[in-house]
Amino acid sequence: MLKFIITFTLSLLIYHNSTAQTFNQKDSLQVIIKKNQKDTNTVWALLGYGRIMSNEKEDSANLYFQKGYELSKNIKFNKGISGYYANVTYLFGHRKKQFAKALTLAKNYEKFAKTQKNDYFLAKSFFAYAAIFQSWGKADSAIIYYEKAILNFEKVKDLSEMAVIYTNLSGIYLNQNLFDLGIQYGKKALDIDNVMKDTLGMISDNTNLSILYFEKKNSKLEEFHLRESLMLSKKVNSPYDIMMTCLNMAEMFKTRSMYDSSIFYGEKTYKYALKYGSDNIKFENSSNLADTYIELGQYKKALPYFESAIKLAPFIDLNLKRKIDFTDLKIKFFNKTGQFKEAAILMLDYQKLTDSLAKNSALEEVLTFENKLKKAESEKIILAKEIEISKQRTWLYVLSISGFALLLLGFLLYRYQNKKQIAKSQQIKLLEQENEFVAVKASLEGQLNERVRISKEIHDDLGSSMTTISLLTEILKTKVDLPEVSKISDTSAKMVDAMNEIVWSLNTQNDRLGSLVAFIRKYARDFLQDTHIKLVFDENVNQDFTLPGHVRRSIYLVIKEAINNVVKHADAHELKLNITTDNQVLVIKIQDDGKGMNVESKTVLGHGLKNMRQRMADIGGSLQISQSKGMLVELSFKFI
Repeated sequence: MLKFIITFTLSLLIYHNSTAQTFNQKDSLQVIIKKNQKDTNTVWALLGYGRIMSNEKEDSANLYFQKGYELSKNIKFNKGISGYYANVTYLFGHRKKQFAKALTLAKNYEKFAKTQKNDYFLAKSFFAYAAIFQSWGKADSAIIYYEKAILNFEKVKDLSEMAVIYTNLSGIYLNQNLFDLGIQYGKKALDIDNVMKDTLGMISDNTNLSILYFEKKNSKLEEFHLRESLMLSKKVNSPYDIMMTCLNMAEMFKTRSMYDSSIFYGEKTYKYALKYGSDNIKFENSSNLADTYIELGQYKKALPYFESAIKLAPFIDLNLKRKIDFTDLKIKFFNKTGQFKEAAILMLDYQKLTDSLAKNSALEEVLTFENKLKKAESEKIILAKEIEISKQRTWLYVLSISGFALLLLGFLLYRYQNKKQIAKSQQIKLLEQENEFVAVKASLEGQLNERVRISKEIHDDLGSSMTTISLLTEILKTKVDLPEVSKISDTSAKMVDAMNEIVWSLNTQNDRLGSLVAFIRKYARDFLQDTHIKLVFDENVNQDFTLPGHVRRSIYLVIKEAINNVVKHADAHELKLNITTDNQVLVIKIQDDGKGMNVESKTVLGHGLKNMRQRMADIGGSLQISQSKGMLVELSFKFI
């Protein structure tokens, strides 16, 4: 799920004096610039116009910044020089991504600040360093310079700049999955902006906190902060902030399967996006609305948003995961609207993309092992140096106290030999660990490659054939009205579904618990879609727990059988599916409100329940069945 974060990578309004605040329109700034007066107003106009141009023509922006710098030097206006450095480091470090040049400018900024002995300028130079490193993806360096900037801003008591830094630190810790730290700094920023009554700052703070609480699975606080952000955005009538908050609201309600609310906020976002949104925002909102309408089975309403996303996609820089999600959306739409040939063609692209993602994941794991090997090698080198130093020290001791008793000399020799023996033992242990890392690395690479190969062969060979059969029988059904043709069509469709389940279980990218939950939710929703049974789905899990492919498949098949029994035998109106993790234990409950079933019967149903118990026993789990206002099926599996 995509979440949009409203954060600052640099304080764009560098100085908030009364003159600068009037420079909010290009025409007004141009009037001041054309007067060509050698004063501070012209400096602020040049810098302000440069900031506007940085969103349109980056080279022109730098030209105006340079003019502002030269004028500031001529009239000895140090605030203007500081403003130049703050703006130009942002331009090259964030907009143009020329990090080496940006760092050179930041060093000049720091040198200038120290020459002026100005704590505020020095704090801003540290801020510039941090923003460059944050944009570069070097979080550790960014944190160091943000902390230096905080110390200097505290000296000059500049709360507004500190609030921006706390917001940026919150975003860094969010990206590092350190959510508690992110919340801590997010609250600090919100407290300062509340004191200063900075509404735009509070909008940003509430949005960031909502995302952090989403990651912490705290839905109440997530929604609270989003609603606060929306209320504040309307208060100051900021169309951009209203649009971004509505987009996040639509995403939030979609994840909770509250589709009407998701559509309400998605439609609002769409209206604002037509005027104020970038192509990226328009694409995300259109694809989100299309997916929501598809989930509701309203394909005509989904069509214009689907077509909008298709048109925008070539202009968006989508990462691999987002390409997979969008390809999956297209396949879903084509299948639901009977365009099976288009869906089959896209399945090949989808498999190529998932193969690439699986290989990337495997490469990351291999690199992790290589880092461990490098660490072990480094420790081995350090140990060897320590042995050498120990030798040198020991001989120095021997030479310096040679005049003392032989007894003391013997003691020192004994100590040396003992230390040498310990060092050798440690060295052997390190070598054993290194060999173990190499063996595990090779085994892991082999397993991952084999799973990817099998998955690809099943999909490419069997998948292509089965999809062709399915398409042909669908076409044949429209021409020949024979029960045998319908039976072939149904059987081939079931085989395609079974093949997709096998490919899913083999794909290493799906080993996270979150993938299993998503797969179960999709199956339950699709299976019950054409029945009178209402699905109530609830989950609260640690999505990063891992499950091997055979375990995932066994659990999925048991749940599939349980849902099938409810549809066939229970005469139910509602089915509740609850998935939770607690103390390393996965618990799945399937509760219906039907007439109940005889679990001890020796009928086909009885044999099915027996097979379900056996499947769970085979993977070390358990299954309990009880009568409770219908039937309750409860699965449990303990993570190792």
